[in-house]
Amino acid sequence: MKDAFAAFGMALAALMAVPAGPALASRQFTPEAPLAVTSSADSLVARGGGRVGGGGRASNGFGNAGTGLNRGSIRPSGGWSNQVQPGASTGPSLDRANRSNRDRANRDVNWNGNRNGNRDVNRNWNRQVNINNVVVRPGWARPGWGVARPWNYGWYGVSTTPAWGWWGARAALWGVGSLATAAIINNAVDDAISDNYSTIVVPNSDYLLYYGSIQPSGQSTVNFVVQADGIDYQLSADCNAGLINGKEPKTAAQAELLNAACQVAFGST
Repeated sequence: MKDAFAAFGMALAALMAVPAGPALASRQFTPEAPLAVTSSADSLVARGGGRVGGGGRASNGFGNAGTGLNRGSIRPSGGWSNQVQPGASTGPSLDRANRSNRDRANRDVNWNGNRNGNRDVNRNWNRQVNINNVVVRPGWARPGWGVARPWNYGWYGVSTTPAWGWWGARAALWGVGSLATAAIINNAVDDAISDNYSTIVVPNSDYLLYYGSIQPSGQSTVNFVVQADGIDYQLSADCNAGLINGKEPKTAAQAELLNAACQVAFGST
């Protein structure tokens, strides 16, 4: 009996030993392959649909690029044109030399104009006035103004040859022989009063004389306002000496102004 149990135990042990080999073999672990480490760029491309296969590198879209940070060999599809040449006038440019010149005639102020052509002002005509502060319609400046003047008058008058010492040489230089007569100046004042104008045009000049501003300051001197190229000046005249602001007239027009002021102030009517 003991032998029988011993034989049975050995057979059972042998039976149990038979499947143990394959089972143990099936439980053995094979070494895992090392995980592939990819760059952040590869990972991003792989997430976007890149394929990784056979342990290979993911496709990242830069297959045509050379090594390094060069510009590549493929020209962009837009933005380049062989038609644009350096210095061309089309399109914006930072080249100052190629910018069109502005019309300086529209920017520059022509300071000559009437100053050189028409203005006839001595340097000592330095007292400009606001005509709104000047009485240009005094009581005597009305029809019959000649006898309404409230001062001594009637003694002034120019002849063919004025008595001013400078007249002969200056008149020859200017090419004039005489000045406007009393009748011409008196008629101009009459017309201005009739038409309600405050100025008369000084004969043979561009001056405007405010006849109502005339105010004697002495026996033969007078103050008055004249307009030259839109600017009003307060001046004085010495009718005996033939001076404006203490100076001899520089032009024939200034001599006409002197004569007109003196005629309105002291001339006969």
